[in-house]
Amino acid sequence: MFLKPLIQWIHVGSVVLMIGGFFFFRVVLIPIAKRQTDADTLISSALRRFSSIVWCTLLSVLISGLYNVVSFFRTARNPNVESVISDYSLYILVLGVKFFLVFVIYTLAIILTFPYPVFEPVQKKPSPWLNVLIFFALIIIFLSAFLRRIA
Repeated sequence: MFLKPLIQWIHVGSVVLMIGGFFFFRVVLIPIAKRQTDADTLISSALRRFSSIVWCTLLSVLISGLYNVVSFFRTARNPNVESVISDYSLYILVLGVKFFLVFVIYTLAIILTFPYPVFEPVQKKPSPWLNVLIFFALIIIFLSAFLRRIA
């Protein structure tokens, strides 16, 4: 009874925390850091410090998202439950697009926060990648709202 709302709260809260953090970096921290003498070091160290939050939210979004998908399709296959959707093809298509964008966001989040030398050029100049990440996150939020309305 309380498990579904709890999982949904964890899922949405983790997404808000992660995307909100990246939005803060792009809109507030980077413009302020550009006024400093050693902006690249400040941005890189702040992203590295933020990485523990990112990794925890990535893991909780993955686990809660898998639970939500399994729960939805388990309910959808139940013959005793009336469903608003008669054809799941649109739902699955939108869900597939959402999963692809989530994969891109996960990849960018890992590249921006993982302390590995090959990622340093991206971590020193993260603005364009943060723009992409935030844009895709906004699309995912729209797609999630759309999926909730058609389910």
